[in-house]
Amino acid sequence: MKGLLGLAFAGLLAIQVSPSVILAWQQTQRLNDGRAVRLAVETRDPRDLLRGEYSVLAYEIGRLQGVGAGTTPMACDLEARESCRLDAGRDVYVRLSVDADGVHRAEEARFAGPAEDGLFIKGRLASGTLVRQGAPLSVRASTNGQPAEPTTCNRPVCLTGVVTYGIERWYGAQGVPGKLDRTARKDVLVDVRVVSDGTAVIDGITVAGKTFARTARLW
Repeated sequence: MKGLLGLAFAGLLAIQVSPSVILAWQQTQRLNDGRAVRLAVETRDPRDLLRGEYSVLAYEIGRLQGVGAGTTPMACDLEARESCRLDAGRDVYVRLSVDADGVHRAEEARFAGPAEDGLFIKGRLASGTLVRQGAPLSVRASTNGQPAEPTTCNRPVCLTGVVTYGIERWYGAQGVPGKLDRTARKDVLVDVRVVSDGTAVIDGITVAGKTFARTARLW
C-alpha cells in the first residue's frame, strides 16, 4: 500500500514540475544555439518601472521610426494613399545591424518569415503605420518659432510603430530588479540570443560595461 502511495505521489510531483522543466530546457537550448545580439534600452524614469520582482525593459528597436519595410501587406494600397494603418498583433521580423559600439539597431521590417540575408528578430506589432516614399512620417519640433517641418519617408515604404519581442520583462532575485530600475537606462545594455526562427531570449544584462546579471542554463 505504501509503495502504491509513493508511486502516486511521485507521479503527481512529476506532472507538477514537468512544465517548468520543459520551459527551462527550451530556454537553455535557445541560449546555447541562438545568435548573440546586444540591445539598447530607452531612457525612462526608473521610478515607473518597478513592479514586483521584475523590471520592465523598453527597447530602442521597440519603437520603429521610419525604417524600411521590405514587404507590404496586400491590404495596404500605397499607390492610392499616402499611409496605411496596420492591425495590432501582426508578426514582424526586424532586420538588425550592429554599430561601432557593438549595439544592434533596427534596419528593416518584414511581415513574412526572414530570408537568409541577415539577422532578424521576431516581434509582434502593437501599433503601426506604413507610409509611402515622400509622405510625412512625423512632425519635427521647431526651436526658432517657425512652423515645424515634417520628417518624410526616404525609402520606397517606411514603417513607424511599436513592436514587442517577448523580452520586455526581466526577472531577478529579490531586490535585484529594483536595483536595475534605479540605474540610468543609458548605462544598460541587454544581451539577447536569437534563434533561427527569430525568437529571442534574454541572456544577460550589462550596466556601464560590467556584467550585472546572466541567465542560468541547465548545461
